[in-house]
Amino acid sequence: MTKRINQNVVDLPTAKIKEAVNKLQTPFFIYDENKIRKNCQTFSQTFADKFPGFAPLFAVKANTNPDLLKIIFSEGFGADASSEAEAWIAHKLGQWGMYTGNYTKEDEFKFVKKCNLMINLDDISMLPTLKKIGMPEFISFRINPGISKGGMKSLFFAGPDAKYGVPAEGVVDAYRKAKRMGVKRFGMHTMTGSNVLDEKYFPAVAGKLLDLAAELKNKLKIDLEYINIGGGFGVPYKPNEKSLDLNKVVNGLRKVFNQKCKEHNIKEPTLMAEPGRWIMADTGWLIGKVNVIKDSYKKFAGIDCGMNDLPRPAIYDAYHHITVLGKSLKARQEKINIVGRLCENNDQFAKERLLPKIKIGDHIVIHNAGAHAYAMGHNYNNRPRSAEYLIKTKGGFKKIRRAETIEDLFKTTNIS
Repeated sequence: MTKRINQNVVDLPTAKIKEAVNKLQTPFFIYDENKIRKNCQTFSQTFADKFPGFAPLFAVKANTNPDLLKIIFSEGFGADASSEAEAWIAHKLGQWGMYTGNYTKEDEFKFVKKCNLMINLDDISMLPTLKKIGMPEFISFRINPGISKGGMKSLFFAGPDAKYGVPAEGVVDAYRKAKRMGVKRFGMHTMTGSNVLDEKYFPAVAGKLLDLAAELKNKLKIDLEYINIGGGFGVPYKPNEKSLDLNKVVNGLRKVFNQKCKEHNIKEPTLMAEPGRWIMADTGWLIGKVNVIKDSYKKFAGIDCGMNDLPRPAIYDAYHHITVLGKSLKARQEKINIVGRLCENNDQFAKERLLPKIKIGDHIVIHNAGAHAYAMGHNYNNRPRSAEYLIKTKGGFKKIRRAETIEDLFKTTNIS
């Protein structure tokens, strides 16, 4: 059964985090190696049971820390890279995978080719650039199938307003042109939305890709080697939010593959997927310390981390579960805003959240900070970003990234 118990509270390694705050200076991120490995194994095995040869890729954009990537890659995942830097770290770690850029420069394509990653093109307009630097034997195209879904509107990545992918009506022309340019082997990819919790959605998307695969077979005699359904596998952020039942997703995909391959008389391609959030979100926490309690029009608790560490609430108004370390949710509660120190009013992790009564010196735990947290971080207000630690499987903590210093922020400038 791969429907998760809601991880927001249940899986918090409270004892380890208490030990960490007694030893380490806040703020910091902390990750659980055991949980990372468990998530990787659950995802891979659930798919492999129904799709022999299943090829999982980790969405490197979700978390780029090399120590964490080594754990994920050791569990059999390849790399899903979407930038030159992500291709660089995958290559540095000796990892196979696929590069999916968009509006890519020639220099970046040259670099990616050196990294020996499979190239997934966002559009037919990229073909002349690729031909200029040397057409590879294998390419894939990212398809915009015209449907999308996500945890919020800004996480919809397909449809008429999306900047991504080849429109469905242009697919045959794209593959025809690539074949004429000398490409011998092909795949197909889509990524239509992020943080999707609807199990029926992934089979629906796969069905559209398989219909297109049949069209390529009939019109161009192309047999696809891979179909990559992308990422978007959602996790619950709120305590009462439903979990994605991965078994239902995979069973739905198996049914669609059986039906479409038989209906169209096509050879079944190898299935790929690119989870990022599903693997890492619930394996990490951001820990901050309360510096100030302010009674104003509302009550505010100011902590020593901010939206520069975890931008999702500021960017998307996204919910992250918050607990006060060592205090029961059944304790006397009050409404309070948990805020950072940046001079922007959207630097607020929670607004009018019911939490146990907070005092200066308490430690605030921000949940689901393992994906799209540090990786989306920044230095606005010239705030250095925080350290990262790993709770090792065999016990103890490992520093996997030191905290930035003020000097780090100005290393690329000329200071006389």
